[in-house]
Amino acid sequence: MRPRLSLLLLALSLFLLGGVLSLPRKEEAFRPVRAQGQGPWELGLVVGARDIEYCAPRTPCGPGSRTDTLFYVRVRGQEVRAVAIPRDLYSPLVGGKINAVYGRGGGALLKQAVAEATGLVAERYLVLTLESVARVVDAVGGVEVYLERPMRYTDRAARLYIDFPAGRLHLSGEEAVRYMRFRHDAFGDYARLDRIKEVLAQVLRKAQDPRTWPALAAALREVWRELDTDLTLEEVLAQLPRVQGVRLALATLPTREGPGTFLYVDEAARARFLAAFLEAPSPEAPPGVRVRLRGEERTLLLWGKRFLERAGVEVVLEEAPVVRSAVYTQDLEAGRYLSDLFHLPLLAPHLPVEGAVVALGKDLLH
Repeated sequence: MRPRLSLLLLALSLFLLGGVLSLPRKEEAFRPVRAQGQGPWELGLVVGARDIEYCAPRTPCGPGSRTDTLFYVRVRGQEVRAVAIPRDLYSPLVGGKINAVYGRGGGALLKQAVAEATGLVAERYLVLTLESVARVVDAVGGVEVYLERPMRYTDRAARLYIDFPAGRLHLSGEEAVRYMRFRHDAFGDYARLDRIKEVLAQVLRKAQDPRTWPALAAALREVWRELDTDLTLEEVLAQLPRVQGVRLALATLPTREGPGTFLYVDEAARARFLAAFLEAPSPEAPPGVRVRLRGEERTLLLWGKRFLERAGVEVVLEEAPVVRSAVYTQDLEAGRYLSDLFHLPLLAPHLPVEGAVVALGKDLLH
């Protein structure tokens, strides 16, 4: 029986509240059934964030029609699993990129496009504005990030000015939105999705603290009129007491490059990915990959090393800044084992990761 760490809890984002989705069967599509009474929701949720609309050259005038951030979310009991969908994914429904679907047919067509891309069933949708995302981040007190190099980019037409120095930073909601919008590096949109995953995981953790709930509830009431959703505010607020103890995993849908700037679903990789990410139970045996413990608190590293060695895992220590504790790996089996063992969020990045990294930050001490 593997040990569990009850003191290391995850959190659930107010905007990633969802329910159970399942792989469709050959004969019929399996429809999730929502739990009744006081139990957690059981439904599928598509979550998107809208970009900026321009009413004249260099004149932004409000939320646009493209969903440049898109997630497919499933909750099963205490597990929340979210799949990031690249904005450049080709959607046959519109004969173009999936980020254009919402502008063509609203939330109903967006759910259909996400279901087609993932092979899963989507029941509900929630489309946010950048301003609403900023307010939620502010409601939990902002987020911490660490930049190995400065982040700079200017788009005067979009009124987007990014100038962050290297090092450890505390970002307000508006700054966090700019951080998540940046995609002008070697890995482009994939790196942007990884940054979004990291911010989401941190917001989710902070949302677990009941002390944040009054500010979160107030922020939700304030921004609700800006959202497009088939959820009700009452449904969302009713879930606040249930966010504690939820386990989070975030990964990106496997794709392949195609003609022009399009990405296409990698059908074979998608089947393996969904089976490992959504359906497979957490493995009982230690992962057969190299595991690095990363952190700047020596006592935390040594504690983690002893903890893993008792489970039969060989460990390499790496002293480096960590602003949020999480498991990083592209090996989903190893990720599920380590995430379950440490009770930490699994952030499966698209960027290359050697083996598995367990990041232990000072947030574990709070």
